[in-house]
Amino acid sequence: MLTLLGMATARVVSEGVDGYTDPVRYNDEVIYPDKVRLNRYYLNHYSFWMDIKMVFATVLGKKIEYGGEVV
Repeated sequence: MLTLLGMATARVVSEGVDGYTDPVRYNDEVIYPDKVRLNRYYLNHYSFWMDIKMVFATVLGKKIEYGGEVV
């Protein structure tokens, strides 16, 4: 019974938190362009020491500033 109520409630929600109902469209319009932008920045500003810093930040769960953004 609880599952049926949960399913009914889930169907009432018309769109996601970000306003996109189609995940493929969201990927194509939001995520992919952002990934391309970050990859191009990385290629133009490659640094061995920044790579090392990113590895340590990832392992330690820290945030670092990269390209004017905190990532």
